[in-house]
Amino acid sequence: MKSFLRVALAALALGLLLVGGGFASASPRVLGDFAIAATSLHGMGTVRADLGGCFVALGLFTLFGLRRGHARWLTVPLVFMAAFLLLRLIHLGTDGVSSEGLRSTVIEVVLLALLLAARTLFKDDRQAQC
Repeated sequence: MKSFLRVALAALALGLLLVGGGFASASPRVLGDFAIAATSLHGMGTVRADLGGCFVALGLFTLFGLRRGHARWLTVPLVFMAAFLLLRLIHLGTDGVSSEGLRSTVIEVVLLALLLAARTLFKDDRQAQC
């Protein structure tokens, strides 16, 4: 189980880093996939710095958390994913349900479950090294 989680979270970290790089480069494909349109120079800065930075940081925290004895680093992406899910549910309740919104909700639930399982299972790694 731990090996599967490490591989799954390594893939997640790589995906987060790639998406962050896509936002940082303001790739039209990434912006389109997330239904984002930067309408001004300031908006491009927001896409590059705020969104790109968020995804890159989450990818790095996930990678750092995969090291043996460092599961506490997974707390950061875990809290962010919980916040994303909470706000997604508010969005669905406020703005209405869409297939894209449901897809994103399912992805966030799965990623939250993976991060929670890893944070729980990996926490003993440090004690095993002592």
